[in-house]
Amino acid sequence: MTKQIAALTRTHHPDDIAVWPDGFWATLKEVRNGECSHRSDDFEIVRQENHARLKELGIADELDAA
Repeated sequence: MTKQIAALTRTHHPDDIAVWPDGFWATLKEVRNGECSHRSDDFEIVRQENHARLKELGIADELDAA
């Protein structure tokens, strides 16, 4: 059973997105580099390929433009 769960778990990619409740977002690479150390650790991690969730959060267009 453990092997099945481990096989389904993927580590986060540096380009995955951290989104805070106030709508601010950054890549996990930026978070890990300390660029958001002034912010809380209360963020949602959204995988870069989850376009539907990124669109729900209103940041898909910003990412496409970047």
